[in-house]
Amino acid sequence: MSRFKKMVEGRGGWCEWQAPVMKGYLMKCCDCGLVHELQFKTFVETEQKRDGRFTMVELPWPIRVLFRARRQRT
Repeated sequence: MSRFKKMVEGRGGWCEWQAPVMKGYLMKCCDCGLVHELQFKTFVETEQKRDGRFTMVELPWPIRVLFRARRQRT
């Protein structure tokens, strides 16, 4: 039994929304078969600067993040 959850392609090529473990999340790629380590953060943008940079505040637990994935179409 694999320790990786299979992401099934759905409508528009997107998988279902995922609520990841915020640290130590591993994703096995369906194209190359390699395992990729992903990191996530939640934040709120507090100030937008003219050069495109922004000031942010990291949000504490229990605020969570979601992600979804799809293959890049060329």
